[in-house]
Amino acid sequence: MQYSARRASYIAAFFLIVTVVTQLIYIGLRSAEIEFDSSTIWTIEAVAFLAISVFALVPMARGSAHTAAWAAVALGGAFNVIQVGMGLAMFGPVSEAGEALAPVYQSILAGAFFLYFAGKFLFGFAGILLGLHLIRIGGGAAKAVGALAALTGLGALATNLMGMSAGMDMVMIAGAAGTAATLFLAMAAGMLAQTEAG
Repeated sequence: MQYSARRASYIAAFFLIVTVVTQLIYIGLRSAEIEFDSSTIWTIEAVAFLAISVFALVPMARGSAHTAAWAAVALGGAFNVIQVGMGLAMFGPVSEAGEALAPVYQSILAGAFFLYFAGKFLFGFAGILLGLHLIRIGGGAAKAVGALAALTGLGALATNLMGMSAGMDMVMIAGAAGTAATLFLAMAAGMLAQTEAG
């Protein structure tokens, strides 16, 4: 099946929104101290990030005017697939292995969250690029979405850069900034998809 740049952009935007929803559900359940199986949410996220990685490559390969943004989205999706995979495959066994392996667990956790921060950093970068373009070419609603994408993207860029340096201390603020940036990135990508060929 052939995918046009426009269709692939819409699909990538949809799965970006899926990851926003799963993040909100996960944080909401954790905040309410409700018992739940995190592997279900993480598996949905893994599939969503795989789809983001694949479908973001299509507009990039088809000569989109926004190749750097789509490259950032594809890499951000790939980094997030790896960090979710680490959570699914490694967190449980290593955390249950006892006190002797506690430093190993902490290292794995830190590595996973570095990738989490890096992925959100890249989504923020893509949001800035697409947002600025929407501000230039769009009408009232498009300019507003573009401004929000650029501003939240800048916030995600800054906080997740600090997260890559400071580690877990930044996880809540960087995660919140990254989630907001992902939402407006998806909206900007959806609006700009109308300008893609096909």
